[in-house]
Amino acid sequence: MWDNLSKKIQTFFLVFIVVLLSLVMGVIGFGTPTGEGCNTEGPGYAAKVYGETISEGEFRAAYTLTGFSRYPVDRAQALRLREYTLDGLIERELLVREANRLGIQVDSEELMREIARREIVRLGGPIDAPDGYPGGELPQSFRDRDGRFSAEFFERFVQNYLRRSIDEFVEWQVSEARANRVRDMVTSSVTVSPREVWDAYVQETDRAQLSYVRFDPAHYASRVEVTDAAVGVWMRANDAAVDEEYRRQRHQYTGLEEQTRARHILVRFPDGATDEVRAAKRTEAEALLAQVREGGDFAAIARAHSEDVGSAARGGELDWFGRGRMVPPFEQAAFGAEPGTLVDSLVETQYGYHIIEVLGRRSGDVPEQEAKREIAERLYREARAGELAREEADRALAFLRDGHTPAELDARLANDWAEPAEAPEAPSEDEPPPPARDSRAPQVRETLNFSRAERAISGPFDSGPLTQAAFEMTLEAPLPEAPIQLGDSWFVYQLISRSTPDRDAFDEANQERLRTRLLAQKRRETLSAYIGRLRRQAEAEGQIRINEAIRSYGTAGADGGVPEETASR
Repeated sequence: MWDNLSKKIQTFFLVFIVVLLSLVMGVIGFGTPTGEGCNTEGPGYAAKVYGETISEGEFRAAYTLTGFSRYPVDRAQALRLREYTLDGLIERELLVREANRLGIQVDSEELMREIARREIVRLGGPIDAPDGYPGGELPQSFRDRDGRFSAEFFERFVQNYLRRSIDEFVEWQVSEARANRVRDMVTSSVTVSPREVWDAYVQETDRAQLSYVRFDPAHYASRVEVTDAAVGVWMRANDAAVDEEYRRQRHQYTGLEEQTRARHILVRFPDGATDEVRAAKRTEAEALLAQVREGGDFAAIARAHSEDVGSAARGGELDWFGRGRMVPPFEQAAFGAEPGTLVDSLVETQYGYHIIEVLGRRSGDVPEQEAKREIAERLYREARAGELAREEADRALAFLRDGHTPAELDARLANDWAEPAEAPEAPSEDEPPPPARDSRAPQVRETLNFSRAERAISGPFDSGPLTQAAFEMTLEAPLPEAPIQLGDSWFVYQLISRSTPDRDAFDEANQERLRTRLLAQKRRETLSAYIGRLRRQAEAEGQIRINEAIRSYGTAGADGGVPEETASR
């Protein structure tokens, strides 16, 4: 760019630089007679580092230079742009202090020539800034319409856009350059070994992909049949666990407000159902109520007909509940009937028609044995649900070992292990789509390609053991010996693809690409540790003071400044 300018323009530029430097030294001033340009910041400050002040105007100039002042307030706040801007300036001051200690100086005349010649402005971003944060050498244009360097354009940029005087601008850029010298010194000894480059290549190319099924105990809880005999046996075998849980939850069984326990059978009708549909559903519910009145087994009828999936498998039973927990019509009916009686008519709610039987009522302190029995029932249900999940996982793995595909397994799981009927060749357009599967129900899924350092799957558990297991498998033996447990769930998995490092593909281009990436990463880590130590020390000594108003978004102006009424004076 500069080398292409004519000799005449070069001469003009050199003259202009001399003028700029004379301005810095106070010979001639732009703007006000004090040489402060357009600085109107007053006595406010953004931060102070070891007694050195970062002014509001300096913060505003940096915020403007990055383009952050054009962001909507909510977007800027979400991205923490004001915090990042201030952190960058604080880190710069810490590095300038190090430059003073190390005797690192910068020739301001040479620096200004470079800025004008290369058309850049330096601004060091914070070390923890996300990728893409504008920092380093930011390009700017100081040219007129004819492509020539323009002193007038430069002056407008500094005074009107950045709202700084020329001497403030030069001082700013000198500080940035000195801070950069320290950064370069800190990272100059960082190297990347050939082994590190190869290890990075292995991590990038050694990848696996799995198909898997999660068997979540929460899905099987509704299938657990709870009987007094089963709970009694489990309680005697696990009395220590029950005692411990009672001690931990004892407060939940003392001083209770009135609670009731009930069981119900639900016949649903859809939202917006017509009167005709509602009438048909009511007829269906009345027929079920008649069966119960005639001595039918409530639990069996609930299991067979109730459309409340969560309680149907438990014979319609609900947990104890107090007032305000259920929808009003249901609550009124449940608290209005005597324990041990059937509500004598259907109860309509927004969900459908309910047949309700009240099982008990309590308040105050629950007797210890009764509380322990309730706890034992819950623990038994959880334990048995886990057993059912493991049993289903074992069955699924055996199915795959028999030579079936993951797709065939998925079809069986969707059909509760029944062999699916053959689909018609041309399904009718009027035929409703199959119901969506419960998200907790077991179904075959596939992972993305993952490396040894990545999580095979996400979830509220550590999937590291699954990642490790995947890289111990081969496509010739793609199935594990047994399901693997992650958290409370059991997983069955199958290796479906595997890529391994290829020495022949590890050419110079790949090596250079990885070396460059690793070097940048190591330099950043080294610099982060260095700056982090400086900042922690300064904070421990109370040498960093921040005007919190500078980081406020709610009342900041469009230029990124701080309103006068909120700045610390």
